[in-house]
Amino acid sequence: MAPWVFRPSFGYLALGVVKRRCGLGRAQQARVFPSPRSKDWRRIAEEDADSVEVKVLLGPGPEVAAAALTGRAAPRWRLRRLHLLDTPDLTIARSGVEMRLRRRARGRHDLTVRARRRHGRGSSRPHPPGARVEFDVLPDAIWQTVELRHTVDPALAEAVAAGTARPDELLTPDQEEWLWAAAGVFPTASLVAHGPLAVRRVGLPDGGFPAGRAHLEHCRYPSGRELVEFSTRCLPDVAGEVAGEVSRFLADRGVTPARLHLTKTAIWLDELARSAGTAPPH
Repeated sequence: MAPWVFRPSFGYLALGVVKRRCGLGRAQQARVFPSPRSKDWRRIAEEDADSVEVKVLLGPGPEVAAAALTGRAAPRWRLRRLHLLDTPDLTIARSGVEMRLRRRARGRHDLTVRARRRHGRGSSRPHPPGARVEFDVLPDAIWQTVELRHTVDPALAEAVAAGTARPDELLTPDQEEWLWAAAGVFPTASLVAHGPLAVRRVGLPDGGFPAGRAHLEHCRYPSGRELVEFSTRCLPDVAGEVAGEVSRFLADRGVTPARLHLTKTAIWLDELARSAGTAPPH
């Protein structure tokens, strides 16, 4: 089966200079994703998924984008802190599985074990009981994620992040079992906590985005590289319509999508691998 990838065409281009020179109409200029009538959306709706997250990386900096999208000159950002639990050379990530320890607002922590694959590539991952299945839809790619998440003790989570407790102590038996099944490895003795990666997050006001709740995230990586991402979550059967709303909303607010679209984890893994002197996971 050939890989299922959105192929950008003139109708999907987000580069203002190309739009102006080609004389594209407003509807075409606003389009970032395929038409809601595209067969790509029908294929997503037919999959066994709980939700779809539509994501777009943005060209403007975080403060400019936040002001334009929230309508507030100084919106309130919330800080999240992420650690990636893996071996020093990212053995688990190379198998297509990630373990993320997240510190959320009000001192809450959770641990997620998730298997990710480009939709249409490779074999389907097992779906353990209690797992969530979600599609991440970017303008030029679709990723399928199967994840098991649970809340963890804050004191133990902080000890793992500080390197004074073993990362595998955070895993539930179900997560351990699935890690073996999905990754084929479980290097308990060599796990370390990579990070932290600081992620700032701001929600749009109620009613600010016509299709539901939406958020803006800003990541700044150790290299100084920055990522600004707009995202919203919806049910699979309305993903095409919601993606269209995203395109129109960004155009109406004068916010231009970035030229390239990568996930924040992909960028992070690339930086971790380069700092360790190894090839980035693919």
